Amino acid sequence: MTEDSQRNFRSVYYEKVGFRGVEEKKSLEILLKDDRLDTEKLCTFSQRFPLPSMYRALVWKVLLGILPPHHESHAKVMMYRKEQYLDVLHALKVVRFVSDATPQAEVYLRMYQLESGKLPRSPSFPLEPD
Repeated sequence: MTEDSQRNFRSVYYEKVGFRGVEEKKSLEILLKDDRLDTEKLCTFSQRFPLPSMYRALVWKVLLGILPPHHESHAKVMMYRKEQYLDVLHALKVVRFVSDATPQAEVYLRMYQLESGKLPRSPSFPLEPD
């Protein structure tokens, strides 16, 4: 009971009503305050609890390796990722694999094929079910 008396009364109320998000949000904020994010702890947290929407994109980008675990690198890495996207898109337009009228899903597929070295020699080849 001593632990409950020191906690915020709202936390106890929310838990009785069935909302567990208050304490979880605080623990996630503590994890995100570290200079270097611990991906194992973030992975464990995301498996056990639902991620609040305000942190969901950041956590998943770190867990999937899109962003590095260091906070100070995030802006620079995102700038590099955007430049890479624009470079690949420009390359596909130059070799006439995509145009402005190409559906976005096909553009992403062609980008993936180019990045992975699986782009066919001619855009006239039909898309394979791979």
